Amino acid sequence: MHSKLRKSLGYVITGVVVVVLLALLLTMTGPARMLFERNAPRGQTGTVDDVYVISPTRDEITIGKSQTNVVADLAEMDTNLGATIRRTPPGAGLRDTEWVLTAEETSPTPVLLNGAPVEGTPTLADGDVITVGGSDVVFDSGRTGIPGALDWWEAAKVSHLFASPDVISGAFPIIARAFPVSLVAVLISFAFAIPGGLTLAFMKMARTRWFRWPATLYVDVVRGTPIFLQILIVFFGLPLMPFWQTLVETLPVINQRGLFGQDNSMWLRVILVLSFNSAAYMAEIFRAGIESISKGQSEAARSLGMTAAQSMTYVIIPQTVRRILPTMMSEFILLFKDTSLFAAVGFGEMVMRAREVASSTLNVSSYLLAAAFYLVITIPLGRLVQQLENRLARSEGGGPVTFEKSTEDNLAREQERKAAAAAAIAASAGGADAGAVQATMPHRGPRPDDRGRR
Repeated sequence: MHSKLRKSLGYVITGVVVVVLLALLLTMTGPARMLFERNAPRGQTGTVDDVYVISPTRDEITIGKSQTNVVADLAEMDTNLGATIRRTPPGAGLRDTEWVLTAEETSPTPVLLNGAPVEGTPTLADGDVITVGGSDVVFDSGRTGIPGALDWWEAAKVSHLFASPDVISGAFPIIARAFPVSLVAVLISFAFAIPGGLTLAFMKMARTRWFRWPATLYVDVVRGTPIFLQILIVFFGLPLMPFWQTLVETLPVINQRGLFGQDNSMWLRVILVLSFNSAAYMAEIFRAGIESISKGQSEAARSLGMTAAQSMTYVIIPQTVRRILPTMMSEFILLFKDTSLFAAVGFGEMVMRAREVASSTLNVSSYLLAAAFYLVITIPLGRLVQQLENRLARSEGGGPVTFEKSTEDNLAREQERKAAAAAAIAASAGGADAGAVQATMPHRGPRPDDRGRR
């Protein structure tokens, strides 16, 4: 089959599948729901509207004050159970079913259906209001279209537990407010880690052991211990040190609220751990980058009259930064992910806020949302690191073919590079032959520089 015909057939099949899926999505009816009002979760005040989506595997739903499927905790009842609704026929699942109501409450407050006492086992209709202990619960037979599809997703046990749209929508503003906390922490810490790492790199390359040994010991200890252990030591050990207690007494602002509502003391310890940890890794990155530069670069700079400091500042360091930039970006990504460990010590970053939502909803969807916020930073930076590495490899005259556009474009570019290299070699060989011929010819007349001397 011709390639163009195969592509066209693939497009047609894909279009038909998309149209069918959209038609099913827009016409499907979701499962039944129970709409009610309850007390706000921990950390909030007042009441909130809640929804209980009935799973197709459930044939019986209980309504009461506690320990029931629909927890109407605003109800005033003598017992926990107020009413029960049952599917008829049982086990119908996804097929069209009816729900019947049975009053269970034995307290003086009767169960009402649309304002009237319940008699027998009436069949529920869309919009019926069940009043239990003075608290209203509205029966919804199901939404259609995309909202109905979301309700089916919510009704499934696994999808509800790990990716509940309701939980994610409620957790989004909470975790979004914590996103700049994590980002600012890593930006400030990395800004301190760069000069600290460069200083440690110079100390490790120093000739005297009085600089080399302390830097080597620091890098080995920090890189050889888990960052979580370093967090625990700093957060629980530093406040016990006399100098820290004196500093807090001298500067009471340390224990006051600071950026994004976090204590200044918390910010100081977070930045201290991240910057000191990253400086150890940056030291090895800088050292390897400096040592990768040819010694001829330094010798050429010295021959031009530069001092050792000027040679390092204007010649070696710029080339080093260009080579280690991808590795530095990778270190930044790792440091950004390490901010999640501070949830264990009460720092209000994304994972801690996600944990608070998970504990109040008994659902782990908030962790999935926090992961998405991390990916917003890590995936683009990861692609940037890859582009920088490819560009560095091409500028150095080597590296594999990169498939950034298409296979044909990259193969053509590779052929051009090889042809240019072959032409350069041929030109240099031709110049060498011409020089050899000129050297064998007899010298006639003074050279241009001799004329100037005379």
